[in-house]
Amino acid sequence: MKQHRDTLAALRVSRWVYGGAFLVPFIILVVTFWALKITPFGNQNFLFSDMGAQYIPILEYLRTTILHGQFHLFSLSLGTGSGLLPLLAYYVISPFNLLIFLFPATNMTTALTWIIILKISTIGLTMAIFLRHAFLKTGWSLLLFSTAFSLCGFVTMYFYDMMWLDALILLPLVALGLHRLVKHHHFGLYTISLALTIFSNYYMGYMTCLFSVLYFSYLLEEHQASVTSLTTVWRLHRPVIRQFLIGSLLAGGMTMIVLIPTGLGMLLTGKSNFFIKNYLPTPQFGPEILAQFGPAGSNYASHLYHTPSLFMGTLMFLLLIVYFVSPRILAVEKKRTMWLLILMGLGLFITLFNTIWHMFQQPAGFPFRNVYFFTFFAIVTAYRAWQTHPAQTMNDPQKVLALVWGAGLLTIGFIAARTLPQLYYQFDPSLNNHLYLQSQPAFKLLWLALGLLLLNTMLLFISEWRPVRIGLMGVIIACELGGSFLVGTHGIDFGSQTQFAKDYRANRALLKQVGAKTNSLHRIDYLHSTIGKAYLGAYNHYNDPLLLNYAGISAYSSTLNEQSRVFQHDLGYFSPNVRRISAQGYTHVTDTLLGVKYRLNAFKTPPINTLSTYAGIGFAVPAQVADLQLDDQNALNNQQHVLAAMGAQPNTLSPAGVISMTQHRATAKDLAPIPDKTMTHSHHAGPMYYQTVTLRVTATGLLHGYSPENGVIYSSLRVNGRKVKPMINADGFRYVFSLGQHRKGSTVKVSYVTRKPDAGYHNQFVSLNQKAYHRFTKHLAKHRLKLSAKSGVSWISGTVTGTAQRNLLYVAIPKTPGWSATVNGKPVAIKSAMHAQSVIPVVKNYPGMIGVPIKPGTNHVTLVYKTPGLKLGAVISLVSLLLFGALWFLAEGQRPLKAHHAAKRH
Repeated sequence: MKQHRDTLAALRVSRWVYGGAFLVPFIILVVTFWALKITPFGNQNFLFSDMGAQYIPILEYLRTTILHGQFHLFSLSLGTGSGLLPLLAYYVISPFNLLIFLFPATNMTTALTWIIILKISTIGLTMAIFLRHAFLKTGWSLLLFSTAFSLCGFVTMYFYDMMWLDALILLPLVALGLHRLVKHHHFGLYTISLALTIFSNYYMGYMTCLFSVLYFSYLLEEHQASVTSLTTVWRLHRPVIRQFLIGSLLAGGMTMIVLIPTGLGMLLTGKSNFFIKNYLPTPQFGPEILAQFGPAGSNYASHLYHTPSLFMGTLMFLLLIVYFVSPRILAVEKKRTMWLLILMGLGLFITLFNTIWHMFQQPAGFPFRNVYFFTFFAIVTAYRAWQTHPAQTMNDPQKVLALVWGAGLLTIGFIAARTLPQLYYQFDPSLNNHLYLQSQPAFKLLWLALGLLLLNTMLLFISEWRPVRIGLMGVIIACELGGSFLVGTHGIDFGSQTQFAKDYRANRALLKQVGAKTNSLHRIDYLHSTIGKAYLGAYNHYNDPLLLNYAGISAYSSTLNEQSRVFQHDLGYFSPNVRRISAQGYTHVTDTLLGVKYRLNAFKTPPINTLSTYAGIGFAVPAQVADLQLDDQNALNNQQHVLAAMGAQPNTLSPAGVISMTQHRATAKDLAPIPDKTMTHSHHAGPMYYQTVTLRVTATGLLHGYSPENGVIYSSLRVNGRKVKPMINADGFRYVFSLGQHRKGSTVKVSYVTRKPDAGYHNQFVSLNQKAYHRFTKHLAKHRLKLSAKSGVSWISGTVTGTAQRNLLYVAIPKTPGWSATVNGKPVAIKSAMHAQSVIPVVKNYPGMIGVPIKPGTNHVTLVYKTPGLKLGAVISLVSLLLFGALWFLAEGQRPLKAHHAAKRH
């Protein structure tokens, strides 16, 4: 009876502990966000970095399309069009995101605040569940360790990349599943939790698979009383290893409905490029990493490149050292633990291993994303040390040794942080080394770290007043973690909630006037929306089409289709990297080619411009367009070749005549308009010059410029003395820049700062002959694809008239896998209308837009999109799920029945 009462008491304590594990980080975050005045506790919101540029637009797009019945697995709001499943798999497959349907669009930012709070709080809950069941101990001290993991350095630095937080929620359950697998031969929890991790974010799921292999091997070795050979371990644990392999394969199989389509989609991104430097066995940091065990070691200002964020609370750091000093822990156990810590540390330290951990691609910003695995195991190790009751089991010299080791490592770390990054930068003055230098913690934080270490040492080694000292430890670690989280937000330009709500309504009202919606089959250029006023930091409008729900031409995501990005960039659109393509860089030629019907500018009156250059989403063109090759870094010539291939009048794009060009060394006045970021990147690029080119305009229309050798700093641009710098800072990149409307015969002076004075002789300036181009687009419109009323985003149907000279239907949608076509009911092979080329970062050719062969006369054309690999993935997932269910029932489901029958026999 007493044992039964003790069991019930332990269960009641566990429930309270689980509640505390969730509530403690919940309260810390609520207080922190209240202090920061984050909505709903104030007027600031998360309109910054990836949160404002990606998550809010993507989730708002998902919310709107689902609620309005417009959801498709292909979207024209992603650049010029892309499959949606890779984007969803990478960013939004999380049950917490269902919360967005409880909030209106204007309060999407508030929904994200609660999602972040709930996710981080749930990390604490699952960590408590793991510690309770893996080590069969309960008690309030569990909250120290669960809270340390829920608000560790990774969370502090990357909480706004909230797609990754689900992996931290599920990691303790994956680890608990491995414990159950090794100890009880139960593989169900491991398989389900791993499958959910992969499903919620395949990127973090991949990392979790690597961790599972390491942790499973560690647990197998842990069951050996002495050092054992691998062959012996294999022989002794063959059934468990077999279950591990089967469970892992089934977890992967059950997620194939996401993995196969996503994998095929990711092969179409620019992230598939190979760089040899990412596979070298070079170090990524030095002993300065030890300073990261101290509080407040990192903040948002250094988020693009910094030391791994190891902070988990000073108590955890001390207990990690105690583990290796304690006489209660066998040397063989210490050796095994040290080996696993070293292996995971090498995944951070060595570039080759770090690249493998990051799915064979080095992160572009937000580095060392695998650091939380190290933190998790370090906290587990600290918990093991806690269970040895160090106050009673360690003698005074051992306690002093632990303190000295801790103080010594922190001191070494801060001294190294003070000196070594400066040497790295002097040896190699690269951007990453500059960012790394700026990311180092202030040396004065050493005294705070040492003070906290001494205070925790005193509390840890006091044997009396156990409830009081645990309470004091809890207060200290809560203040450390909450304070570090608060410091971690330093450098964030939070957005304005009232401004966001106001501008969102105004922009949606303007878009409604042109019938904009996500399933429209014409595009809108709305680069100049007012929504950017809600963002206090830099905002470049890449994902406005998602946020405001219209078919646009810009996008920003890690799943951006590379061929469509390169195609747009070859035509002159601004694209700073493989994840971003902007609407900046348009000409009327690109308007026609991409099917842009409206150009909106909320800062002009009237704000709506209906483009006369619109010829439809598709039109008949000569077959030679299919063979046209666009060249990288040659945008205006590419446009000239496109016009010639489509039958435009010669000199529709008319080169301006250069009358003269002058230059002088740039003065402080000349450099004044250039932003600090550009000047920082130009620090080692030599002197700057101010050039003025005097042009004679040869055609009435828009005048555009292009620098093939990237010799123009656009932020310094002036036309006839008037500033014309672009809306989005494009310094350091090529794009077609607009110089305004001018009449034939007029003289125009174009001035700019350059680092490459000789490149000025190769800059190109052309005018679009307005009258000739209107005649050309009017003729194109006669051969446009006339859409049926039922046409949608992923099912396009209509008629087009072909001729002997125009026997190819050009459709302004990228020719990507998944599209099929029929003409007059018969299947036809889709051709590539034009081909794009990139030379940076690697030389590569890509297909262009959809081209459908047609015949003279009326052609009824149907285009259908089906997500590549979705059907195959669904079949594999279903089979894997059925196999898992059968195996679980046979292997685990029968055990309670067998135990019950055995008990009845006895």
